Amino acid sequence: MHIAVFTTHPLFQRHFATELERIQQHLNAGDRVTVLVCDATLLACETNNYHEPAQCALCIKSRDRGLALLDRNNTGTLSVRPLHAMTTEAHQRLARELRSVRTRFASIADMEAYTIEGFDLGKAALSSIISYVMDSNLDLERHSDLVRRYVLSGLISYRAVQAFLDEASERGERVDQFYIFNGRMTNVRGVLRACESRNVAFIVHEAAAGDSTYSLFENRMPHDIAYMTCCIQEQWHNALLHRTEAERHALAEEWFVRRARGIKVNGYSFVEQQQQGLLPSDWNPQKRNVVIFNSADFEFIMVSEEYKHHIYHSQLDGIERIVRDLQPHTEYHLYLRIHPNLANVPNELAPLLALKAPNLTTLAPTDAVSTYAMMQQADKVVTFGSTVGIEAPFWGKPSILGGRAVYQQLGSTYNPDSHEELMGLLLTSGLPPNDKLGSLMYGYFYNTFGIPFQYYKGENFFAGTFNGKAPFANRWLFRLHTLYKRVTPESVQQAVNKRYAERTLQHLTHGYN
Repeated sequence: MHIAVFTTHPLFQRHFATELERIQQHLNAGDRVTVLVCDATLLACETNNYHEPAQCALCIKSRDRGLALLDRNNTGTLSVRPLHAMTTEAHQRLARELRSVRTRFASIADMEAYTIEGFDLGKAALSSIISYVMDSNLDLERHSDLVRRYVLSGLISYRAVQAFLDEASERGERVDQFYIFNGRMTNVRGVLRACESRNVAFIVHEAAAGDSTYSLFENRMPHDIAYMTCCIQEQWHNALLHRTEAERHALAEEWFVRRARGIKVNGYSFVEQQQQGLLPSDWNPQKRNVVIFNSADFEFIMVSEEYKHHIYHSQLDGIERIVRDLQPHTEYHLYLRIHPNLANVPNELAPLLALKAPNLTTLAPTDAVSTYAMMQQADKVVTFGSTVGIEAPFWGKPSILGGRAVYQQLGSTYNPDSHEELMGLLLTSGLPPNDKLGSLMYGYFYNTFGIPFQYYKGENFFAGTFNGKAPFANRWLFRLHTLYKRVTPESVQQAVNKRYAERTLQHLTHGYN
């Protein structure tokens, strides 16, 4: 087989290690593996949004060190190819397109609708930029430089991979499988769409349960709700082929208990700084207490149409309407638990903190009040994509979704299709929790799914060894880069980055008409 890998995130060690893992397995199987590398060609990426030359050097060094750890004492062959290595004709076409491609947009909707052939370039660029600036209401003028460079980078990825696939086919070396990370962001989505345009199978890799496994998704992104529902259900039913019923339930329950205790899962816990058991000072058990758990709009807003708000314009709109329409019902009190992920996102945090109503208590992201104490004491829980939406049924609480979520089809949540329906559920006295079987399925899946690493040994989510050695570059390079960032004036850094990006672009277009 001919396998291709576009390695885009060497500084995200866990994900880079997954690529090394798959490369090693294919080499051992006797396959031909081609690794496409950036070599500072892309003007923006998730590990280097502003095309800093020192960060590019660090990334390249880390990538080369990782690839050098591969064991090549096997029958497979490995070649490394720069992304921009293409025929003169293909390079000429790309150069002309880079000079003419649209990089300014009137609105987010205008940019989101921008496509080139089958590549949803505008949406892909928005996904990267919104995740970076953490603002779903992106100011396109303020971030015009990022918009320009991400659009150009996405186009480079798309056309360069098309050119590579065409050249391979012409030589009789058609690519059988192409590995990429995640698939959501600009450059990797460009590769994904290039594969689709040439009918080449692609495999998206992602993290899985714990530090010792990874996951693969064939010809799809790992955000497909219907597909993930099938995976979760299948994993649950197949468990009884090798585990007892008691073991299956114990593993499912373990996932929920670990989260409630603040034990880190895949490198983080959102509640580890909270005080277990602590309720808000104004908590009144005589009231019908409803807790709203919001999430960050910027995390999923540009993933796919599946995650678009279907009831409200935004989470803020939904929360405002719920607060307003519940005010006449004085027996109710609302608590808004702002997601800890928004602690340093003032543009999303400020409007939430500004909400004031006699029936509303707002808890800041850093408040020590316990998420799980409130969940377990609440009459009802409302979520907008937060994992709490599937945790609440496990703890025996009615869970009402105000937005889309990957777990919505598992049967444990109430999924209203209108504000009126949602309010009807809130005002229903004695609303029972839905069957928690879906929650158990979800917990079991996220506690057990994935493919075990053979060659990578994770010490934690962020560090480990591949074939016995750490795949990162020398730590002194990290320290020097950190020192440069700390002592160099920001204006100087910005000027250096701008010149470097323009020089890179000139190199790509120089001499081609």
